[in-house]
Amino acid sequence: QPADLLKVLDFHNLPDGITKTTGFCAVRRSSKGPDVAYRVTKDAQLSAPTKQLYPASTFPEDFSILTTVKAKKGSQAFLVSIYNEQGIQQIGLEMGRSPVFLYEDHTGKPGPEDYPLFRGINLSDGKWHRIALSIHGKNVTLILDCKKKMTTSLDRSNHPVIDVNGIIVFGTRILDEEVFEVSRGPGAWGQPSRRRVAWILALCWGRLGRERLLMVLLLLTAGVMSAGGDGRAFERALGLCA
Repeated sequence: QPADLLKVLDFHNLPDGITKTTGFCAVRRSSKGPDVAYRVTKDAQLSAPTKQLYPASTFPEDFSILTTVKAKKGSQAFLVSIYNEQGIQQIGLEMGRSPVFLYEDHTGKPGPEDYPLFRGINLSDGKWHRIALSIHGKNVTLILDCKKKMTTSLDRSNHPVIDVNGIIVFGTRILDEEVFEVSRGPGAWGQPSRRRVAWILALCWGRLGRERLLMVLLLLTAGVMSAGGDGRAFERALGLCA
């Protein structure tokens, strides 16, 4: 059963930082009009429970990620990230030069030094790209623009488990400063801090008691009030949610 990430993240209702624009093909013969795409700016704060991807089943061992995307030229950020219940990143697709596919199963395999790396590929050249990433067994295959194909090893467990009790984050990683963009958006002081607050609260909400949640809120307030954002305060707040 395919999972529609755009639907799960409510793109069609155009949340803050998301607007409609013309997609990959402006004139498609078999269609009533041009392809529809979504422009993402730094104001976007998109996350959802991972369970919404596969509400009636576990996360599949073998899966594919399909997307058509035009990243801002020169950017280096994660398009999508999946975190477990403890706030540890399990899956991530990076856009940029020599992109990395981040993957860690329930045993922590593979380690960061063994994440699949696609050398010689540039996904942030300001052009449209069709990307297909296939994860099967202990291999990852990247098919770019329906022609360029690269396969690399994925040293994971024989029966890997991806926790669905965490959250999906679109556009960056928790505590990252670099944000995925498809166009130039208006900047704002402290915007990275506000994104961090939203994602940490999404992870903590509903699992903490009143006193512990109050401690998290105090730490987040301290982080936002610090010039540039206090990373240590954010890390401590995230640790309380684990």
